Amino acid sequence: MSRKIVIATDGSLYAQKAVEIGAELANGRDAEVHLVHVMLSGELDADLQRMIEVEHLDGLTIQAEPEVPSVSALGFPIVFPMKDLGESYRAIQAIGTDILKRAKSVVSAHGVDRVSTHLLDGDPVEEIMTVIDREHPDLVVCGARGLSSLSQLVLGSVSTKIAQHCSATCITVH
Repeated sequence: MSRKIVIATDGSLYAQKAVEIGAELANGRDAEVHLVHVMLSGELDADLQRMIEVEHLDGLTIQAEPEVPSVSALGFPIVFPMKDLGESYRAIQAIGTDILKRAKSVVSAHGVDRVSTHLLDGDPVEEIMTVIDREHPDLVVCGARGLSSLSQLVLGSVSTKIAQHCSATCITVH
């Protein structure tokens, strides 16, 4: 029986665990896997900035007084090697592409042949739900980063909202 699994990943530790679990569940079931990453190009929050700093340092520099557009991360400005906002978007797009490439290699290493990637831009919940509505998966796997900011408490996390709106079985990985 063919199955479809949607795995949402932002490259965080919990999302990496979600990719592993989704890949294990897909293995041997003739499953089709859809990997989804939503770029946060409109606003870089502190968690994404931390991820960029820790996991994706290629091409990034830290400067005391930047002369090009920058974003603040942990009190230090992180400067993309860019001259305009188009280059900033391409840097964020490159990070998203790398996240999906890594996730696809994990899924493929588990013996899953049918893997599609979806690099999207916009509201994470809306974009992931669009893929879910289009693909009609049997299973959705997301990582929960466990953020505790007031906005997360009031508005709910992406994984919580996906689970609330999705008709498929959802697994949230902590």
